[in-house]
Amino acid sequence: MFSQFNTLLVPVESQVRELDGKLLLACVAAEKGYEVIIGSRAHIHFYASRVSNAIYIAKSMRRFSNRMFKIMHDLGHKIVAWDEEALVRLPDEEYFLHRLSPTTFKYIEHLFAWGDSNELTLKQFSGYRNQPIHTFGNPRIDILRPELRNYFLPEVEQIQKNYKNYILINTNFGQVNHFIQTQGLKEAIRDKKHDSVANNSYMKNRFEHKQKLFTYFQTLVLELCKTFPNFNFVLRPHPSENIDFWNNHLKKVDNAFVSNEGNVVPWILGSKALISNGCTTSIEATVLEVPKLGYYPVTCMEVDDVLPKALCDVSVNIEQLIEKVDQIESNTYKTNNKSDIILAQHIANLSGTLASDRIINLLYNFYANDITNSSNKFKRFGGKIHNETRTLVKRINSNRKSHRNSSQYHKHRFPEIDEKYLINRMNRFNKLTGRFNNITITNIASDLFYISA
Repeated sequence: MFSQFNTLLVPVESQVRELDGKLLLACVAAEKGYEVIIGSRAHIHFYASRVSNAIYIAKSMRRFSNRMFKIMHDLGHKIVAWDEEALVRLPDEEYFLHRLSPTTFKYIEHLFAWGDSNELTLKQFSGYRNQPIHTFGNPRIDILRPELRNYFLPEVEQIQKNYKNYILINTNFGQVNHFIQTQGLKEAIRDKKHDSVANNSYMKNRFEHKQKLFTYFQTLVLELCKTFPNFNFVLRPHPSENIDFWNNHLKKVDNAFVSNEGNVVPWILGSKALISNGCTTSIEATVLEVPKLGYYPVTCMEVDDVLPKALCDVSVNIEQLIEKVDQIESNTYKTNNKSDIILAQHIANLSGTLASDRIINLLYNFYANDITNSSNKFKRFGGKIHNETRTLVKRINSNRKSHRNSSQYHKHRFPEIDEKYLINRMNRFNKLTGRFNNITITNIASDLFYISA
């Protein structure tokens, strides 16, 4: 069907958060005639020099990606991008330092925005180079919409069978309770310019604020479990968090459970309510029409994430939160009717054509007949050598337990799956949409899958 650029590279960093939405995107692309390679972001990067004329769909545009974007460009691949973290983001000045890089923007041809707010922020970035910005929403939101959310029905039924009457508590303390103990603050500041003490002070303040909240949440869970013995409380740590801490903290509490299994969406759908602070799950719960309670025992205007707090029913102490949980238990709780108005400013296309279709149609229309080469054979050879050298270093570092490239941390973020797992999940989309009948999925390398029609 295509003369050039018929392959999509779809990287997934956090499997439990990104994979389902990106699988939908991949199926839509395969239906359109694309060959798709989807899987672990790290392994997509390792594999990039083995394919020609691909479109790389980047999930972030950080300074830390400068090298990989140059490699992709030298290999002759096209780069399009969205920011996976753009819904719950830092204040603009810090966001520009941490999440956006003038160097990565040099290589990006198209940008995809979650909504109007995200689009405006991208345009205000000093490194923005007037690339087209397409405000399409995101595949992660597609699967929350009423017509697709039954995709998660098997998990919802199993979770409710296991935990019955439960409230979900989602934590967001990767910075202070990191999976790799030494990486918390390092992870937070490594993507920014390190030559400014003033700028670094923001992340230090954020770290201290998160540390206080972390302590409050430890007390909160115990108090809720004691006050509401008829509820189970499922605590779900952020994917970057150390789950062992929470298991140890709650091991003596009969109605407290800890799990980071699978996508968070079925856990929200099966719950009576969500309790969180500064977490994307409050946005997902809003779309899913599940009560969301915000616990804000300490506040910091500089640090508190704006959108989650605006969408949540905020309690500033345990007593207020207990009162609202009591209303949940007695079925007298009333939700915030203003949430839809707020949400519309940040997420586009909550109805109508799916974001996944809009994205793939745009790529098809723009690149299907593109026969240009973005680099010559010498650049491609240099890009291949560069990538293979980078891959070798990454593989060596994978054996270092405390390193952020350790195999242990990689498996934490991308647990092993096989093609049967993805085929099963694709078949769920098929039953809900009537689409994707002739698509095949094959495991082609470690944590990498080939999807085509």
